[in-house]
Amino acid sequence: MAETDNRLPLHLQRFFWEYEPEEIKTDRHADLIMARIMERGGWEAMRWLRRIYTIQKLRAFLTDKGNRLLSPRELNYWALLCAIPEDRRKQWIKDAREKNTIWRR
Repeated sequence: MAETDNRLPLHLQRFFWEYEPEEIKTDRHADLIMARIMERGGWEAMRWLRRIYTIQKLRAFLTDKGNRLLSPRELNYWALLCAIPEDRRKQWIKDAREKNTIWRR
C-alpha cells in the first residue's frame, strides 16, 4: 500500500453503507474496497484507490477475483489501467458479458 493511514476516508464511506465505516481497514479489507470502488466509485474514489494500492495489488485483485466480480465496462477499464495482457482482458470481458445474472437480463 502506498499510504500508511489504513482507515477508510469519510468521502468513501457512502460506498460501504452496510458496514461500520470505522471497522473497514484498507489492509484487512482490500478486496472488498477494491471491488466496491472499482464497480461504483467516481473519479475521486478511483484516484484514491490508485494512491492506496499499488498497481501490482490492483492487478492481483483483478486476476484473483475482480475478473469474476466486476461488470464488463468496469473490468475493461481497470484491466486496461493495470496493463493486463490484451488476450486475457478480452477473455475476461467475454466471460463477464456471458454471465447470466438476474441484474443483466
